[in-house]
Amino acid sequence: MGGGVGVSAHGSVRIVTERSRVAMPETGIGFVPDVGGTHLLGRAPGQLGTHLALTGAAVGAADALLCDLADHFVPSERLAELTAELLAGAPLREALARHTGRAAPGELAERRGWIDRCYRADTVEEIVERLFGEGDPAAKEAAETILAKSPTSLKVTLAAVRRARELGPLERVLVQEYRVSCNALRSPDLVEGIRAQVIDKDRAPRWSPATLPEVTGDDVARFFAPLGEGRELDL
Repeated sequence: MGGGVGVSAHGSVRIVTERSRVAMPETGIGFVPDVGGTHLLGRAPGQLGTHLALTGAAVGAADALLCDLADHFVPSERLAELTAELLAGAPLREALARHTGRAAPGELAERRGWIDRCYRADTVEEIVERLFGEGDPAAKEAAETILAKSPTSLKVTLAAVRRARELGPLERVLVQEYRVSCNALRSPDLVEGIRAQVIDKDRAPRWSPATLPEVTGDDVARFFAPLGEGRELDL
């Protein structure tokens, strides 16, 4: 989750097991997906990445494969044998062919219809409105989950994921993420989110602004503003 995705999901061979849970839950602490997370989520099929980015939902093996966050499913009981074969010099492709299996069905494939319909909306407010209007309990739950997150983080995250789709290579997205992350340090929501989720653990953050309509376009734009001379990445 979070940074764990950053050190694993950009690899050339990404393996999940039935125990895997993959998520970028930053909106829940008043932050924005980083470590290349917006690059990965922006490249997910349809609007699946937007759904995961805004809700912060954790997915299992099948859904991670569907979202292109992983490449292979290997049952956990076979990891030791796979590792031993690789250490002994077995060709990677052949070793994987011997140990990969089929993951148990996930949830996102059957929800793909309403996910793509709702999350292609232009704003977070409209996404939430569409989710409530679907008449599907899972869509309603997604809307309620989103509304519990930092309004500022939600709007910045939506913008960051959509900009990442247009930026191209990971290196360019990392520049954007570095800029957004540094600017997020000035946001009261990051401190409040960490307090509520990690320190006091009351799970009752007091976001500022408290609602989506209160977050303006200028508020969002400030997260993407240049950091100033000597602070910008040069990649």
